[in-house]
Amino acid sequence: MHRRLFLLLVLALTPLWASGHALLLISIDGLRPDSVLQADAHGLKIPHLRRILRDGAHASGVRGALPTVTYPSHTTIVTGVWPARHGIYSNVTFDPLGKNFEGWYWYSEDIAVPTLWESAAKAGLIVGSVSWPVSVGAKGIRYNVPEYWRTQKSADDLKLLRAVSTPGLVAEIAQEAGSYIVDLDDAIPGDWARTRYAAWILRHGKPQLMTVHLAALDHLQHATGPFSPESNHTLEQIDEMVGQLEEAARTVLPDYAVCIVSDHGFSRIDHSLNLMRPFAEEGLVTVGQGSGFRGAPLVTDWKAFPKVDGGSAAILLKDPKDEGTRVKVEQLLRRLAADPANGIARILDRKAVAALGGNPEAAFWVDMQANFSVVSTVGVRVTATKGGTHGYSPSDPEMLASFFIAGPEVGHDLTLGEMDMRSVAPTVAAYLGFPFPSADLKPLVFVGAW
Repeated sequence: MHRRLFLLLVLALTPLWASGHALLLISIDGLRPDSVLQADAHGLKIPHLRRILRDGAHASGVRGALPTVTYPSHTTIVTGVWPARHGIYSNVTFDPLGKNFEGWYWYSEDIAVPTLWESAAKAGLIVGSVSWPVSVGAKGIRYNVPEYWRTQKSADDLKLLRAVSTPGLVAEIAQEAGSYIVDLDDAIPGDWARTRYAAWILRHGKPQLMTVHLAALDHLQHATGPFSPESNHTLEQIDEMVGQLEEAARTVLPDYAVCIVSDHGFSRIDHSLNLMRPFAEEGLVTVGQGSGFRGAPLVTDWKAFPKVDGGSAAILLKDPKDEGTRVKVEQLLRRLAADPANGIARILDRKAVAALGGNPEAAFWVDMQANFSVVSTVGVRVTATKGGTHGYSPSDPEMLASFFIAGPEVGHDLTLGEMDMRSVAPTVAAYLGFPFPSADLKPLVFVGAW
């Protein structure tokens, strides 16, 4: 009897973590797979990323979420489902009247399905995270420095970050790693700060699952386009950061696996279409005098609204049952799409949006040509611009994201072909040895059986 009770007690206290693996999941925002797969062609010196490519398994590309922007995609990476299921439909919350002052989807309570962090913690793993989108208040993360700001330019943002992080953690790390940089526009210095903080957590917290988001490449590609000298220099800096994170992980566990992912690809642009103007001209949006938050149009009322995301825009109706407005919107969009100067590639209806897992509240979706972005301003309809963007339909080949993994029991120089972004979460869970049944897809298998 005593022996049975002892065995039951041992089982109750033994973590469910069965594989013995540990994994460092690094997201390099905006990393195109050909940056690594064709590094020589682009003149890139990225030895750490190329070693991970050589020593492990990789996808030729990862088909992402609709829209192909940071917050919906990162949430798909850690949930294994599309935005239609996890509920993070965009970077910025839908706020046509500007009452939320450009608030983003920062808060994990908005995620409607289980996450890797929560499931890993339930399985007995220690979890850490630095600057991962939609991680404020995330369950399961023992060491959490989430991505969060309100101004990005104020010293009070650092106070906010300390308040929403694991209590006392930011102040403790700062003693050794220096001050954290909240401003994402301070691109390379910001990523170095995120690297130092993540390395501290790896060394001192010893997490078996660590998620890190590095954002500088996205910022430079928006400003100068993919594969510009500035963007390439940024990726070479990030490659050094990857090496330092690997070193920190393996000082704790020599067999730490490293998985590099990205949220989307990138496209160079030379024109922008302003959708707000035709919507206002048709009486679908009422714009008042002056401007709203950070120069946005001062919207006082609306019947249909273009929620823009770089290379595409979801069109939402104030009253989804208003058939007259729906017909008027469709007629407007078809007229705009018929003019090649507007740069519209296709108009998606509800059925097409559903097939791509996008926002179920969207009546239509405007997908732009690769060299066009879509904006929402008070200016002229079409303007010349420069730089790069993303957000297009995931069917656009330039929007393919990245997946590279190397570590124990992962095949060497193994090509997985093109994969679905929903495969990342169940694959990470399987590698770490805990169940993740809420994902839409089964895990990928790189070699043998885990």
